[in-house]
Amino acid sequence: MPFTDNTIPKRFYHGTRADLNPGDLIEVGYNSNFGTGKPLSWVYLTGTLDAAIWGAELAAGDGRERIYIVEPTGRSWMSPT
Repeated sequence: MPFTDNTIPKRFYHGTRADLNPGDLIEVGYNSNFGTGKPLSWVYLTGTLDAAIWGAELAAGDGRERIYIVEPTGRSWMSPT
């Protein structure tokens, strides 16, 4: 049986060009940084730094690329429903 340690918290990242401050929330309903720019009903986060870097590189806008360490909040954050 593989060893797992649930005492070590999982770290999540969000890559963007948005300039956020500690305590700011990344919420649904804002325009997407990708593709059509339509309002999204989800927020992307990742468990890998490489994916967050890729997200920041692809984000729309002229601001500098930023990577944030984020904490998922709210109801059913692991489920799309």
